[in-house]
Amino acid sequence: MRSRTLASVLALPLLATACFDDPPIVAPPDQGHPQSAMERGDEFVAVPRTVDAATRSARQQKLVARGAPASRLRSASSDTFYLAIKRSSLEQRWFLSAFLEQYFPGQVSAGAANSMGTRVVSFKVQNDKLFVFDVDDRVHSSGTFDPDRLIEAYPIVRDPAVTGLPGAGKYVIIDPAAGLNRFNAVSDAFTYNSPATRFEIELSFLQNFKGLADGVSYEQVFTGYANQQISDGSIDWNRLQGSGTLSIALRKYREGDHYVEVPPPAQPHYFLGWPRQVPNTNTFVNSASHWNIYPGMKPIEWLISPELAALDATEPYANIDLIGTVKKSIESWNDAFGFPVFTARVANADESFARDDLNYVIFDSSPGPGYAFANWRLNPNNNEILGATVYFGSGWVRADRFADDPPAGAPAAPRAHPVVPGLGWSGIESKPLCVMWDDDTELAAVGGTSQLTAGEKLERYVGQMITHEIGHDLGLRHNFKGSLLPPTSSVMEYSIARDRIAVGGVPQSYDRAAVHYLYGLSPDLPTQPFCTDEHADGASDPDCRRSDFGADPLVDEWQVLYPNVRNEYVVNGSTDPLLLDNLALPLVQYASAGDPARAAHALDILLAGVGAPLDPGLAADPTYAAGADFILRWALPRLAVKDAAGAARVDDQLALVLANQDGARSFTSRRAVIDLLKQRQTVAAYRMLLTGRDQIAADVAGGALSPDDELQARDLLARIDAATSPYFE
Repeated sequence: MRSRTLASVLALPLLATACFDDPPIVAPPDQGHPQSAMERGDEFVAVPRTVDAATRSARQQKLVARGAPASRLRSASSDTFYLAIKRSSLEQRWFLSAFLEQYFPGQVSAGAANSMGTRVVSFKVQNDKLFVFDVDDRVHSSGTFDPDRLIEAYPIVRDPAVTGLPGAGKYVIIDPAAGLNRFNAVSDAFTYNSPATRFEIELSFLQNFKGLADGVSYEQVFTGYANQQISDGSIDWNRLQGSGTLSIALRKYREGDHYVEVPPPAQPHYFLGWPRQVPNTNTFVNSASHWNIYPGMKPIEWLISPELAALDATEPYANIDLIGTVKKSIESWNDAFGFPVFTARVANADESFARDDLNYVIFDSSPGPGYAFANWRLNPNNNEILGATVYFGSGWVRADRFADDPPAGAPAAPRAHPVVPGLGWSGIESKPLCVMWDDDTELAAVGGTSQLTAGEKLERYVGQMITHEIGHDLGLRHNFKGSLLPPTSSVMEYSIARDRIAVGGVPQSYDRAAVHYLYGLSPDLPTQPFCTDEHADGASDPDCRRSDFGADPLVDEWQVLYPNVRNEYVVNGSTDPLLLDNLALPLVQYASAGDPARAAHALDILLAGVGAPLDPGLAADPTYAAGADFILRWALPRLAVKDAAGAARVDDQLALVLANQDGARSFTSRRAVIDLLKQRQTVAAYRMLLTGRDQIAADVAGGALSPDDELQARDLLARIDAATSPYFE
């Protein structure tokens, strides 16, 4: 991801409200299931709640009219239910998780296929309600202050037809579709969590109850309205409306027997989880998120979307093994650990990607938004990873993307991409761990002498993406310096397509070292070059860059690429600054922040053929002179930083442009230089302005300027006078 353009995203707090509230018609004991479950002492029991056909039809019509996809409303039959919770279990600790399975409008672009987070909860009965309390350890600050955090309340069902069921006296029976149900939208939770919008549920019902080995899960279908715009109106004219399906799970609280918290290392190799207060110290601690992985463990199972298997069986993929590629890429981490940690298989049709007890590679059979991302569920007490998903769309697996033995070529210009939304749940934020783009513009440039077939290249390309995302789900962050050890030392790098194919779905040396430290297999942190998102593509470290390549990117990439960029301006007459922003800015950053030798080299590359003074023959070509002037005018404000490497050469350029010594500098550029020197607020800059004024005054007095140029020159004199009278502020 190279830029961020979406201003807001969906965030959903803990579900449950006043919703569509039919007077229930309780189903008669259906094959004795609720009674037998209650008599067995199951901790959670679904009590069928049948509504008449007319009511069901009216409800469905309202939901569909408000945007809920009709195909998702499985409770059109009679599987809506009450939830019975065993009284002896109420004060135990439980994981309460929510996963946004479907959302309209927008689907994945609006937050679908994302975990909303996991809470640790317990229950209390009072005033005909079942209250839900958040009981994790994060806010326990002292023996005096350990606040009760009430997050939900459900009405208790008193209908005799329900409470009279055999064994019902041992249970509290609630209507989970009729709690407080508050939804919030927040401003781009991928970068910050700022509440913006209130969303109120209008309609809601439950469906698809499933018993899990350690609890239960069910789905809640909802629709409602926000108090300000939450969609662009491209599909649904009502910009305030949203609907979707949440998968909710209640599971026994647990902590892994072999799980050991890992303090944050000095370098941010790993994702951190939720901070928590240390009681009686007024301090906070955090730890690196990871699984309960250890030698001799039972491997963690990953499921792969059956939709991908269906695509794999079609004729275009006769010579391509998509399922085998994904499975092999997931299980490639076993070699990195040195023992089995993961196994993978194709999911059954009834195994939903939204189920809390499954780890799932979600394949979107449409091209989707064009990215892949990882997502997980954490225990907020200790940051143990409880489960995870990976999402990607069919754009990643186009059978026609590669050709056998394509010609070599330079990588295409980086694209600007929108941010993938993050999610918030009443103060808990869940967001994609990574957003990895399907940069198909690079593929035409993929070359090499590997003699791989097109199908083999596609498998390696997809395999690298899957291994990258699973690496995030293991707790690893990006490493944008992997490319300094070509083709890369890390699958956690954003590599160009050529290098993705070279590496394929195989963890590299950095990745192996990183998981060995995180999972207690080695006391040593990785020693390979490393940097991550907060320093990427910035001036502080020019080598920390997404999608670059080469052991020395300044020489291997930018020195080779820049002459083609320059020609777009000096030969083709371009005046688009975006190409410079994408493909010349790294040279500015090397010139400003690199070591002195590299800074000088970067300036040599950047100023060659455009810096002042231009060769007289080039300056006489109007197109060339205008292009050179445009590039230098773009570069100088970015280079004119106090105490930057190469500052003396930049000052020379400022003086030469202001005086227009080569006759190729526009009045626009000269005015910009005056403004830059005014901003400098240094004696040297003040002297440059005064010297430049003398030269311009001499040009005016010489009488050689055209009438129009004389007027603009006099304007420069007035501008300098204004900037220097006084100069220092």
